[in-house]
Amino acid sequence: MKDKLILMALSIMLLTSIHSLAQERIHAVEFGMGGSAFNHTRTVLSDFHQTPGGDYVFKLEEKLLYGGTDFYAAYELNPWLFIDAHGTLGFARYHDSGSLKQGFSILAGPGLQIRPALGNEWVQPYFRIGANYYHKNFPTAFWGSFEGDVTREGIWKAEDSWNKGSTFDTDTYFPLSAGLGLIGWISNRVGIRIEGNYLRSIGSKGANFAQGTAGLVLRLGGNDKHSSYEKPVTIENVVEREVVKEVVKEVPVETVREVYKEIPADRTLSSLMDNVTFDFDKAELTEGSKAVLDEVAGIIAMFPEDRFLISGHTDARGSETYNEQLSTDRARAVFDALVERGIPESRLCYRGFGKKTAVVPGSEADEIRRGDRKVVLERITWDPLWQYLKNNQ
Repeated sequence: MKDKLILMALSIMLLTSIHSLAQERIHAVEFGMGGSAFNHTRTVLSDFHQTPGGDYVFKLEEKLLYGGTDFYAAYELNPWLFIDAHGTLGFARYHDSGSLKQGFSILAGPGLQIRPALGNEWVQPYFRIGANYYHKNFPTAFWGSFEGDVTREGIWKAEDSWNKGSTFDTDTYFPLSAGLGLIGWISNRVGIRIEGNYLRSIGSKGANFAQGTAGLVLRLGGNDKHSSYEKPVTIENVVEREVVKEVVKEVPVETVREVYKEIPADRTLSSLMDNVTFDFDKAELTEGSKAVLDEVAGIIAMFPEDRFLISGHTDARGSETYNEQLSTDRARAVFDALVERGIPESRLCYRGFGKKTAVVPGSEADEIRRGDRKVVLERITWDPLWQYLKNNQ
């Protein structure tokens, strides 16, 4: 009953993990191949005979290790959780009817990997649990009768460290596995994987054993591991930086120096100003708009050489004359708010454009027309235009 509950819990975890594949992100896919060693006791009795003196002689061998080839695939569900599949073909020699033969085993099954975040994507340790199918065609008996025993009373029995007190030899069963692994990435796409698992049979049938694996891993997709050395780009960044080469010529020496010019993020300012709106037939700033203008003033202050036009707009309701005055009042309200927040008047001017740019008909609901009741912030770089705006404000 306990083993069935464990198997059920593992199945639920696998289904839950597969469901998360629908998440939108860049997923990594890993493929690998390597060598594997099984610590699986194989007890073999051979060459049983009776000497001329009447003594019984036999050869008893206990072999612990045999090897194989391991195939591996894994899929990234999220940065700390992977689903994988193992397939291992093992090869072991055994005695049968006095002759040495070559046997094989098959171990395959899915698993989950939990990879803790260490801040370094080049070395990835993980904990793994899995469910497996195991089949072999060679004996691993822990008891038996002596071949050729004329008395038919002699019985031998052997135990190993993994299976104390067990006397069975089952060829096919379903063990659960748990273990630890480590992937060290040689490059962005190629790595070395080392993994060790302990496999325990479900129920009373089947032997318990250990498996160790090492091999190469090929990684497709996923995030660029080189980016772990770079400073992450966040939404808080409000400026871009460009390098301008300025050449200063002197005779006979020519000197080159780099001048860093800060460029304001106009899209960031535009996005913020989208949140500065007005109630119908009003030119007063709302409390929410005042908080937005605090942030706008902070960005403008970072670029003391830039000049900005504040343009006021209304929705489609009302006359041309009335709306032009209302839009001017709204632009002036933003102008005054920025000056109060430390922006010099010489860097700002304002104009009202009424309902000339309204895109929503006056018959629509107020919530829709709210988008036309706005103030737009525009950076002015052309000197003649700036002088005209200031002279005609």
